[in-house]
Amino acid sequence: MHPALKILIGALMVVVGVYSSVTFWDELLIAFKAGIGPLLVLIGAFIVWLESDEWKMRREQRDTGIQQRFETETEEEADEEAVEEEEEGFTCGECGKTFDTQRGRSIHQAQKHE
Repeated sequence: MHPALKILIGALMVVVGVYSSVTFWDELLIAFKAGIGPLLVLIGAFIVWLESDEWKMRREQRDTGIQQRFETETEEEADEEAVEEEEEGFTCGECGKTFDTQRGRSIHQAQKHE
């Protein structure tokens, strides 16, 4: 059952309870008028609470999805770079010699070409 319908049934029960305890229509009308304001405040606060919670959940789901996509793309790029490094190695731009690591190439360039 929808929460709004439950709230309406509960409010109706309150009104019927007040009616059963009040024997005069004037007192019932006064009680009904007095209860409308607080009831509207409670229902409004309840709706604001529910909707803000749903909004927060949607935002968290969106942020989680973005984060997962970013992590997946980053991992894929790292894997591609690792494959390229394994296949090609690190080649010296001046003499064409290939090294297993970037550090090795840097040391070579510093010693041989500077």
